[in-house]
Amino acid sequence: MRTFDPFDEVRRLQERMVRLLDEFDRFAAPAAEKLIERLGMPVDVIDEGDKFRIVADLPGFDKNDIEIYIEDGDLVIRAVRKEEKEEKDRNFLRRERSFGEVYRRISLPADVQEDRIKARYNNGVLEIEAPKTKSDRKIIRIE
Repeated sequence: MRTFDPFDEVRRLQERMVRLLDEFDRFAAPAAEKLIERLGMPVDVIDEGDKFRIVADLPGFDKNDIEIYIEDGDLVIRAVRKEEKEEKDRNFLRRERSFGEVYRRISLPADVQEDRIKARYNNGVLEIEAPKTKSDRKIIRIE
């Protein structure tokens, strides 16, 4: 005669959930990867008074794989992570690191000095400083 175990059904449900999640992961991972690629990169734009600071998370990129340029008044950040040949030949059981391009286009205010924009990349974080133009305040007398 078998003894009653109140947790037996819970264990069976847990095992079934693990199997379902594994199945979901196998089929949904490629779609999730494409969604992440489309979302681009997380970016903060901060007004610091005399300049704007743009901070973008780009972990895993080499500095030489990042391109920053101004186009039609927008700041464009583009980074490409290429898959290495030796990784293509491996038999992955799970693959979560992505390769390819991330891209962001950020509208700059008109008062940015485009020729004085500076950028630095350290520990996976890209920081861009965009100085504002000095506005001369002119007081207008009321007649």
